[in-house]
Amino acid sequence: MTGEEISRQEPENPYIPPKVATVTQDSKPADKRPGREWLGVVYMIVGLFILIAAFQLYFTLQDLIRTWISDQFVPVVSAIYYCVVIVVGIWLLRDYIRNQ
Repeated sequence: MTGEEISRQEPENPYIPPKVATVTQDSKPADKRPGREWLGVVYMIVGLFILIAAFQLYFTLQDLIRTWISDQFVPVVSAIYYCVVIVVGIWLLRDYIRNQ
C-alpha cells in the first residue's frame, strides 16, 4: 500500500460527537412552596367527587329517558344515548393519550 491508497480509504466511523454538551449547565431547583404537597390530594378528592357525580348523572339520564320517552321509543333513545356516551368516552381517552 502506498500513501495515496491509505489516504483514500473512508474512515470506519465518520461521525464525531460534539465535545460540549448541548444541555444547559445551570439547572434551577424545583420551587418548594408550603402546601404544595397537599394540592395533589385536593385534586384527587375533587376528581373523586366529579366521578361520583358523573355516575349519578349517567343513571339519572337513564331514568329520564324511561320517564319522558314513550315506551315504544325507549330502546331507540337508550341506544343513541349509549352510543353517544361511548363516542365521548373514546374521544376523551384518545385526547388524554395524545397529550401524554
